[in-house]
Amino acid sequence: MAAGVGTLNVSSNQLKMAVLKACRGIGVPVAQAQEVAAAIAASPLALNKLLAHLAKPISSASFDFSFGVDVQNAHLLKDFSVCADAVAQGALPVILRGVAKCDVTQALAQYHGVSAEMDNGNLHVAPHQYPAQKSGRCKVDPDDWRRLGVYAALTYVPETDASRLAGAGAGLTDND
Repeated sequence: MAAGVGTLNVSSNQLKMAVLKACRGIGVPVAQAQEVAAAIAASPLALNKLLAHLAKPISSASFDFSFGVDVQNAHLLKDFSVCADAVAQGALPVILRGVAKCDVTQALAQYHGVSAEMDNGNLHVAPHQYPAQKSGRCKVDPDDWRRLGVYAALTYVPETDASRLAGAGAGLTDND
């Protein structure tokens, strides 16, 4: 969709919070979800590709540290930050096997100050410096925003007395 034609104008903070909720909705750990949210808010054009990653089941990656970091069965949203941290500590090479380069990998790489390049069908993460990113308002496709909301809604609990008794919301006596 062409920018400005049928797009929503949201703040980077709105986008960040929606992405955070969506990541948490599929089970991405809090710290990694925060990093994905910040990366997408700084690079909002990656939102459409993020939706494909949100649809993938979260897998348990296998890490081999015998020579750098070699990751099998990685889920980009959950495992990229570990790889970026390894690069920052000088553990090279860092390879994510079977992970393709896309707008999301680029957004995450820029956020973490690393590069992400394909070599022999695998994603290689290496040191790199990017200029500081500024956050502002974002143009978002309304359908992408709706689909992001579907994943964010996975964090909601049902509004029932049973859920309130289990600790959701204000409980059974909401007096404010």
